[in-house]
This record gives sequence, structure tokens and C-alpha cells, in this order.
Amino acid sequence: MSVTLYYFDGRGKAEIVRLAMAAANIPFTQEFVREKKQFEALRAEGKLLFGQLPMVEYEGHHLVQSASMARFFADKGDLLGSDEEERLKIDILFEGTRDFNSSFMPYGFLGFKEVLDSAKATAMPRYLPIYNFLLSRNGSNGYLVGSKVSLADLGLLEVVLTIEELLGEDTLKPYPEVKNFLKTMKSNELISKYLKSELRRRKNDEKYVTEVKSVLY
Repeated sequence: MSVTLYYFDGRGKAEIVRLAMAAANIPFTQEFVREKKQFEALRAEGKLLFGQLPMVEYEGHHLVQSASMARFFADKGDLLGSDEEERLKIDILFEGTRDFNSSFMPYGFLGFKEVLDSAKATAMPRYLPIYNFLLSRNGSNGYLVGSKVSLADLGLLEVVLTIEELLGEDTLKPYPEVKNFLKTMKSNELISKYLKSELRRRKNDEKYVTEVKSVLY
């Protein structure tokens, strides 16, 4: 099975897809779009349905839309719940993490300090208490739904890793369940392997922002 992810040389909207493939134990390679001509070629070949990245080539198909791709690969790894009720809970909580994560996506593109200041003032006080409560309510297993990793956990992990990296682990002290969740997720063999691998890209920096803009504009 050949799986290739096409995206810029950074995390961005592809990171949740990478996490889903990693947690589902689906090997993949990456093709980095660094020049405008690469991007235009993909569009001209009809491989980007909505003219956007990321895109995954999977068994002859060209998959787009990051959340849909994450669900697709999570399904392959049995990460969407054991019954209808769990599937619904996981999907709702996953969508919540997408809203939460959107506060950090412009990091670098709309300023570095500015984006973090906004996230600290609005998104973090709104979402962290909710997810801390949900983790507490689900018991001591360290997951949001059920007793094993789900797509909802991967969505939250992406945001919490960002917070830890950009603002420091101490930022999570008021949210002990979230802090424990992070520890639990990092101890997962497949996720740990991915986080330590070259598949995981660097955080946004000036070079990345400049490169993306040169491709798109």
C-alpha cells in the first residue's frame, strides 16, 4: 500500500492527518511542496479538488480536506469508537478540537506573539476547562472517550502539544487532567514513534511562513 502526503514542509493542516495515520499504524511518505510550480502542477492535474493542500495519494485516489482524511485513516485504525454512541461523542469532541486548534493555525502568518496572546486570552480559557472536565469524567484512563485512543484524543493532542511547545508545560498546571492526558498520549508506542521521527515537521518559523506564501501568492 502506497500512501503519500503532499503538503508544505511544516505541520499546518496536515498535522492531524499525520497523527491519524501514525496512530492507525499506516506507513506514509511525504512530498513537500516548496515551489509555486509544484502547486500549480498538482492543480492542473486535477489532484486538488478544491485547489488546496494537504492532499494524500492513497491507492490511486487523491484525498483532500484534512478532517475528512483524519477520519478516514482513524477508521482504518479503529479509532472512531466501538458503537454509535461512542462514535458520536468522538466526532463532537474532535470537532471541538478543530475549533480550538484554529486559534493556533495562524501562528507566524498573523504574527507570532499576536497569535499566542489571542489564544491565551480567548481559546485556552474557553476550551481547556472543558476538556479537563471531560477527561476527569471519563475516569483515570487518560482518554476522552472509552478506554483507548480515539480521533478525539488525537485532535486534543495536536493542540496540547502546541501549547506545551510554544508556551511551556507549566501553562497546563491548572488543568491536571489535560497534563496527565499529554503524558498518556506521549507514552503510546505508535504516537511516540511518530513524534520522535523525521515525519514530524518543525513548528512555524519565518522560513516556513515565507515559503508557504511564495507557493500560494
